[in-house]
Amino acid sequence: MIGVTNERRGLAPGLLRLATLSVATLVAGCAERAPPEAAGPALPTRAPAAPRDRAPSRPAPAPLPDSFEALRAEALALAAETRRRHGDSTETLDLEASIRARFGDLAAAAAIWEDWLATHPETPEAHLWLGKLARERGDDDAAIVHLRTAFEARPELPGAQVLLGAALVNAGCGAEAIDVLSRDLPATAGNPNRSILLGHALLQAGDAPAARQAFERAVAIAPGMPHAIYGLATACARAGDAEASRRHFATFAALKEKGLENDRAQADSRLDDLPWLTGVMAKWYAAAGRIEWLRGDRAAAQTRYLRALDYDPAQREAVSELVAEWRREGRDAEAARLVERARSRPAPVPED
Repeated sequence: MIGVTNERRGLAPGLLRLATLSVATLVAGCAERAPPEAAGPALPTRAPAAPRDRAPSRPAPAPLPDSFEALRAEALALAAETRRRHGDSTETLDLEASIRARFGDLAAAAAIWEDWLATHPETPEAHLWLGKLARERGDDDAAIVHLRTAFEARPELPGAQVLLGAALVNAGCGAEAIDVLSRDLPATAGNPNRSILLGHALLQAGDAPAARQAFERAVAIAPGMPHAIYGLATACARAGDAEASRRHFATFAALKEKGLENDRAQADSRLDDLPWLTGVMAKWYAAAGRIEWLRGDRAAAQTRYLRALDYDPAQREAVSELVAEWRREGRDAEAARLVERARSRPAPVPED
């Protein structure tokens, strides 16, 4: 999935809080470590070979929106046009649902997938999305039903294991959560959030030594992750190792203070979501470019990728696809300039 909400930005209700553990943070971590979420079955990186016609020259790029509403209007227009052209693609639905959810219209995002399920009841991506949105509404029962369906249909679906595990832990279903989170899957092999949630599930089940091991695995993957260290400190305390617990709680407190200092330093920039959202726009245009590419429309794909680079000159997928295509077309100098522009004017990738 391209993403549902960002709790910190205030665009949707808060997610699960377990001790000081924020599942919004967990889900973000999952997204960072999992492969990019593309709805539907695995597809080739590129469309079938097409004639080597050169894409038409691009006009001067449109200026970036200077207000939140203008940016929102452009994003919704992108979603509408992509759906008009390719409405039978789950990737297209994923794009539109991501955009609508990001701007706070969770009901519209849910309706997109509910309509799809009416005729495609076995679609795991739809159940994953509806599970996420149910959790946003605080409906853990509905969330578990949808997320369990998605996970059972496709355990490797990015986000499915961690989201289901989080919903089960939040609902106090420790035994099922342990069963889900104990499964070793390539998609979450290096994801500390799975181990953190497993640790909390084991604490619910009263197995503090096993919980300690789960949190230690999380800390080994992400040594500076406060949630992992907090869980480890808690597990040590319940296992009777007071000295280790005190040591880990002290580390956690230091990390939290450092995090608060960073938050205070960045407070001014957080008053305005527009700069942050421009990075999200780059990801949405890149997703639209991928949809066009897979449908064989190279010119439309290049237009979308170029617009992504207007928002973020270093957007990885857009740079990679354009450079590869331009080199095939013999446009090596243009490809080199694109790479240089990405290197010299990197834009930060937003949290998602």
